Amino acid sequence: MTDKNAVKLLIIDDDTHLRESLAEVLELDGFECHQAADAKTGIEAAKKIDPKVVIMDIQLPDSSGFQICQTLRKASRETILIMMTGRFLSAEEKTQGFELGADEYITKPFDLAELSIRIRQLLTRGAKA
Repeated sequence: MTDKNAVKLLIIDDDTHLRESLAEVLELDGFECHQAADAKTGIEAAKKIDPKVVIMDIQLPDSSGFQICQTLRKASRETILIMMTGRFLSAEEKTQGFELGADEYITKPFDLAELSIRIRQLLTRGAKA
């Protein structure tokens, strides 16, 4: 049973194991998790469910996290956008993501407890704004 007050979170990543593991852990932390394996499905899901938080991989088979970030940011100023990457990003790449509307970056592998804390901090900041 889903808590009606749970924060909706969307995870967009083509790595099924990572996506499902993230959703499992974040659901235990009280989030209502939705998943998408590619950019197209992720953008459609975001329009349908209106998540408060989107965690997206930068490298997807059908698009880049940068393009998803730009699309989702145009649709909503309030959605928290977290970019995930498995490689070192240059300062230019990070700047590009922030300019497109990313709120945070996390580098794989990352600590799931830390991710949950970061999400809650971003949600708290957004509530104060």
